[in-house]
Amino acid sequence: MSDFAKEILPLSHPAACSRDIKLESSMLDDEHVQIRGQLTDTRVDFEDAAIEHVVHCIVINLTINLSARVITAAEFGLPKMAIADMCEKLPRSADALVGMSLGRGLSSRLKELYGGVCSCFHLSSLLQAMVPYLPQVYAWSKSFRFLDEDLPPEAVPMAMDKIGQTSLNSCHAWATDNGGIIVDFNNNNYAPMLQRIAPRLRQRWEKQEREKEVVAETITVKEVPAI
Repeated sequence: MSDFAKEILPLSHPAACSRDIKLESSMLDDEHVQIRGQLTDTRVDFEDAAIEHVVHCIVINLTINLSARVITAAEFGLPKMAIADMCEKLPRSADALVGMSLGRGLSSRLKELYGGVCSCFHLSSLLQAMVPYLPQVYAWSKSFRFLDEDLPPEAVPMAMDKIGQTSLNSCHAWATDNGGIIVDFNNNNYAPMLQRIAPRLRQRWEKQEREKEVVAETITVKEVPAI
């Protein structure tokens, strides 16, 4: 996955330094998901371009209660710091994250706790990169799985309407007046979204829609003879 589209808009010359941020998640049980984030800064050796140096590497591991949307466990790993015996000694541990809600204001709260002199710039950067990923973790791990496996097709319009309400104006595709997804939803065209988040539900929904069309075609109106 990390090499996807590497041929698009490439650098004109080999990279001299890079920052890689990787976020991944997995279910621990029915109610908890574990999220791991890693930030790695590397640079090419000044004398030998074949040699690459790891300058920083920071790891964050969070456990989230999906129903409560609360962080229940948190750890920091600092396998590679730029300055030995200094950067490893963070002013604030990961314990401050435990009990934190994933709702509105999370980004501001993280800046208060881990921004500036309160912590490490690289750690703060990784935490901020994780913020927009957290709602997606809930959606992909819990909500979309339920849609794909269990939602009856007749409930699709209601489910899509709920998704639309929570995503409205979040980007140009969800714009109220002319967002592409909103236009699709207003025309009862849910197939593109369903294919992305719940392909098996799409199959159930399209089968139901075809059956409705067949029923409609077989209904005939009998003319009543004139008296």
